[in-house]
Amino acid sequence: MNIIECTIKMKAEARAHYERLANAFDDKELKRLFTLLAAAEEEHRALLEKINDRVHPSEDDLAALEASVCVFRPTLDSANPVKTLRRDPDAYRHVIADEQETIELFDQLASQADNEKLKKLCRILANQERRHLKMVENIYAFVEDPRTYLEWGEFGNLGRL
Repeated sequence: MNIIECTIKMKAEARAHYERLANAFDDKELKRLFTLLAAAEEEHRALLEKINDRVHPSEDDLAALEASVCVFRPTLDSANPVKTLRRDPDAYRHVIADEQETIELFDQLASQADNEKLKKLCRILANQERRHLKMVENIYAFVEDPRTYLEWGEFGNLGRL
């Protein structure tokens, strides 16, 4: 499995993880957050498919990755997310940690790459992940804005909505 296929597999697993989380909660805000995150992962996976089709990576040019590397390992326990988020209601931090780990993986692979084509591709994927991280941050801001928006300090509308 080449590095792009590995990333596509991880994005599909991340989408499935966020869909499971969206179905696990009754809370409208968390359900909306995880649904939007699942859609973002699917959009990112589709973009990676296009890159894979355009680049036509061969196994000789790109180091084959072990299947164990190509697994999405979320920091948020998907077996019992309600219990986890009861103690830590800010699911966003878990998602950000997952995205940052992926960026670090590609940066590490780029620094260890033995050929220029692989090094360049790892950097491209790391930059794609950085853009995706920005999208995740925008999704969180979109979901949180109604609760944290202060129209005018004098009126203090940050009370309970």
